[in-house]
Amino acid sequence: TLAAMSEATQLEQAIQSTQAEPFDLAGVVQSCCKAYADVYREREIVYRGSVANGEVIGSGDLVAQLLDKLVDNAVSFSTSGSRIDVELDEAPRELVLAVTNRGPTLPAKMRRQLFDSLVSIRDQRDGRPHLGLGLHIVALVAAFHGGRCEADDLPDGSGVVFRVWFPRQTLTR
Repeated sequence: TLAAMSEATQLEQAIQSTQAEPFDLAGVVQSCCKAYADVYREREIVYRGSVANGEVIGSGDLVAQLLDKLVDNAVSFSTSGSRIDVELDEAPRELVLAVTNRGPTLPAKMRRQLFDSLVSIRDQRDGRPHLGLGLHIVALVAAFHGGRCEADDLPDGSGVVFRVWFPRQTLTR
């Protein structure tokens, strides 16, 4: 636990020291989704995007880490052979990234804590507890970009969707 707390602090410091610059969010998301086909062969990762201009201010590398965490989470809570949907859509002043998987719904008692550091609802892996930093990293990266994140059950109760909002910003010079 102490090592995980130290890692969380180091991650926070690394994110805060990252230089923000314009990048194409749609390009980063598409590129990551293509790579997931090789990494998660037991899942179908489907990307859909309707974004014409995906430029935001921040860090493409951090967004890649954020998406890695969301997809890894979706894989952990879905069954082999299932589909994970990654979508990027436009809202009036934001771009919305959504990762959806079929599987168990969110536990009601932990909904407000999902993005906190050291919170996990996963089973142990290889006899070791899961330390719960992934969704915390998602929250930190979303905040770095001036955005926010949330998790909801799908309306039909067949799984969950994680959403991250990225505001369209201009770089002040």
